[in-house]
Amino acid sequence: MSEVGKTEKKLLDAALKTMDNAHVLWGCKVGAAVLAEDGEIYGGCNVESWVSGLGICAERCAINHAVLHGSRKINEVVIVVDAGSQCEPRPCGACLQYIYDFAKNPKIEIVMAKAENGRILFETVKVKTLRELLPYPFRK
Repeated sequence: MSEVGKTEKKLLDAALKTMDNAHVLWGCKVGAAVLAEDGEIYGGCNVESWVSGLGICAERCAINHAVLHGSRKINEVVIVVDAGSQCEPRPCGACLQYIYDFAKNPKIEIVMAKAENGRILFETVKVKTLRELLPYPFRK
């Protein structure tokens, strides 16, 4: 079992709850949660469309949720995917750049896990820094 702190457990629970709201047409259910600099947790889920490019990933949905509520900087990101799918719990390149754009610190941690039957599979938890996953972000 991976060691996760109290904050990460809250974020994992929030991501798990939002995963249930995912609108999936062909992919896998994904839930995300971000801890914003205001101390609040904002969740998001993936919303797919039949038209390519029209949907949104869970990570960007969660960040948009934070921005909608006036919080423009995030301190941590959690991603949860359904263990029954073939998907791995990791952000796509577009989400990594988006996380970078809103990260309070470029060393922000990204916690990734799988869930099954409404619970987090703690043995699947992985923690990486944004720098590890996106060593060369786009910036002005």
